[in-house]
Amino acid sequence: MEPSITLDPTNIPPLGGIAPIAQPVKKEEQPFKLLDNAPNDVSLGGFFGKLMIGVVIGGCISALLFAVLSAVGGLLGGEGGAPSSILGILLAFIGFIAGMFGNMGLALLYNLFFSKRYYTLGKMFGLIFTSSIIIFVLSIPLYFLFAGGVATLFTILGFQILFSFFITSNLIEFLAQPNYAASSMMGNTLGFVLSVAVYLAIISGLQGQELNNQIFLFMLLPTIVGYPVILFGLGLWDAIYYKFFEWGNNPFYLPSLAELRKDRQEEVEAEAKSREEVNVEVDT
Repeated sequence: MEPSITLDPTNIPPLGGIAPIAQPVKKEEQPFKLLDNAPNDVSLGGFFGKLMIGVVIGGCISALLFAVLSAVGGLLGGEGGAPSSILGILLAFIGFIAGMFGNMGLALLYNLFFSKRYYTLGKMFGLIFTSSIIIFVLSIPLYFLFAGGVATLFTILGFQILFSFFITSNLIEFLAQPNYAASSMMGNTLGFVLSVAVYLAIISGLQGQELNNQIFLFMLLPTIVGYPVILFGLGLWDAIYYKFFEWGNNPFYLPSLAELRKDRQEEVEAEAKSREEVNVEVDT
């Protein structure tokens, strides 16, 4: 029994055996889509969640500083408010411990509550430890250069803690999204400037108070002010930048080396294709 043959009417060539010329299919225009590697989309819950983390970490480190202040209070100053000889080194070490523990605590809470974005906990801890040592070493000469009084030395301590968290926040965001390192630096810089302004505004009103009250506030203000305010500035900037991104602007995007190589390869292929088309037209 011979097998039956079924003809596909859509696949029958026309008379003469010449297949029809395939007509180009027009691609439907796709609406604007967000990139897979989009900037940080700040939700309301995430924004206030980070602020609460900053408040908690700032409060814990302030309690630690208060305990240290109570333990070494006799070493803080001498007669007439003059600083003791070891006060500069002591404050630099206190700033190192407070900044490192606070920043590591922040990284840990980030990893617990925002694990999809901040998942490299080991690298965060390593960068925080290394940067804390560098800031500690660089800050020691400042305590000797500006050893004019106890209040001045505690002001330097405040700047050391604020700057330490500023660097840490940048490093954490760089690890989270390297392509938006420039944008996150803008947000952290905004928060750092705001925190310094608030810190200076508060301590400027402490000039007429007793030295013990000034020291107490100088120890507590950097972490209480620094962590929430810097995170506020970063979150505010991320929210503004994401709106610009939705409007089709992405000025602070930094392409990776692989992306640059891919773009360059596509340019080379496009140039080679255009040269081939020109040669074909000349030959004909």
